[in-house]
Amino acid sequence: MIGSARDDKQFRRGVVLGLTMAEALLLLIFLLMLILGIRLKTQTTQITELEKQRDEAQSTLVAMQPVFEKLSGPQKFDITKDYVRMQQQLADADARLKDAELSVGLVQQAASLAPAEATPEQAVRALLNEAAIGRQALDAAQRLSPNLPPEQAVEALVNAAIIGQSLKDGDSPDALLASAGACKTDLQSCKNQTTYLNSKLNAKTGGFDLPPCWVDNKGKIQYIFDASLTDAGIYIEDKAVSGREGDQEKLPLSRARYGEPLGPGEFSTAFSPLLKWSNDHGCRFYVRLYDDMRDGDRAEYKELRGTVEGYFRILLSY
Repeated sequence: MIGSARDDKQFRRGVVLGLTMAEALLLLIFLLMLILGIRLKTQTTQITELEKQRDEAQSTLVAMQPVFEKLSGPQKFDITKDYVRMQQQLADADARLKDAELSVGLVQQAASLAPAEATPEQAVRALLNEAAIGRQALDAAQRLSPNLPPEQAVEALVNAAIIGQSLKDGDSPDALLASAGACKTDLQSCKNQTTYLNSKLNAKTGGFDLPPCWVDNKGKIQYIFDASLTDAGIYIEDKAVSGREGDQEKLPLSRARYGEPLGPGEFSTAFSPLLKWSNDHGCRFYVRLYDDMRDGDRAEYKELRGTVEGYFRILLSY
């Protein structure tokens, strides 16, 4: 009995979870092989995917091989030159588009000027004929007056045509010459009368024979500045005449000083360029002159007023 109990105990020691050591070992080996099989299947799938990507990369390489050969050849790809070429093509396309728009405009203009029953082709043909006539007229004008600009040459041609038409209508060359001589005599007479009147005006006004530089469309003088005579000197205020902004920007007024007292010397420095401009253009600018002196020194007043009158014509204001 004692031996049987010992054998039973030894048997229980060799069993794990109801399995013998051999069975447990076989089960463990099976599990390891199962795990290994799963991993092998996963690696096989990955290898297949990598091989597919490799084949695609090789196909792409074969397709790009001509491009690589071009880049590595003697004529390398230059993106700057291609950009310039594309810009030039774009500019050419824009120019053709503008030409097309101009052509369409000319066709529409021809259609609007042509008779209602005219077809577009007839209208365009008429416009081309007029352009050809104009070209011939311009060529004739430039042959007649080669030293004149095109506009003046055409005007000279028109005047010649008017004279020719006058001769055709019956006026003889002698009559035309006599008429021209009479006009010339009348013009010279007018000039002589103007000279006489200016001399009389010069004698009465002390030399105020120059016309105003600025006059409005009603013939009224436009005053460029207001001038004030003060005990401290001459104050100039810019009037900014409406409608004369562009004209004033062209005047030499870079040295002009406004809103501060100027002595005779400073006044001369500030407005000598404007005086030269008016002399060159045969006119005088006008200013309104105000007497704001307080100490009653008439000698100084006369000096300051004479300074202003040396550069401008004045209108006394109170």
